[in-house]
Amino acid sequence: MAHFIKRELETAFVHRFSHGTMPLLNVFKNSGHYHLLSGLNLAYWLYSPASAQGTLLAAKLSDPFMLAVFTGIYLFAEFSNLSTHITLRNLRPPGTRVRRIPRGYGFDMVSCPNYLFEIIVWVVIMAMTRNLSAVLFVVVSSVQMYFWALKKHKQYRREFPDYPKSRRAIFPFIA
Repeated sequence: MAHFIKRELETAFVHRFSHGTMPLLNVFKNSGHYHLLSGLNLAYWLYSPASAQGTLLAAKLSDPFMLAVFTGIYLFAEFSNLSTHITLRNLRPPGTRVRRIPRGYGFDMVSCPNYLFEIIVWVVIMAMTRNLSAVLFVVVSSVQMYFWALKKHKQYRREFPDYPKSRRAIFPFIA
């Protein structure tokens, strides 16, 4: 639930969308995908009576050490995602379509660390829940973010001749 609340607050107070980067129709399409495929589908399988105390899910999450590890990685990825969104926001003055080369935390290795950290968040949720609906969401959303990252990466390289050549699109050293 915390991830969804963070995402809605970021959309309202952090992101600066322009038609060039986010046509209005995409906001509804992306929100629908996000809230239906993940929110409702995952919530059904995690919070249904079959997943109550004493069930397999409760047993999976009962190891305090693993719960602490997963929680730590989750919080790291959430705050890292927020940090990269703030960096991107600060690149574009209000009311403009100005584009600059993003630099700083996460951007030294990849063009879209916000997508990388988002994927890490969902991989942690998938690992914690060990649920097929979480696997489905991780696969679908990771593939979509990969294509978005490639498009953005190519656009940065075309637009900025001095764009760092060692950066990858979304996964450090890989793609």
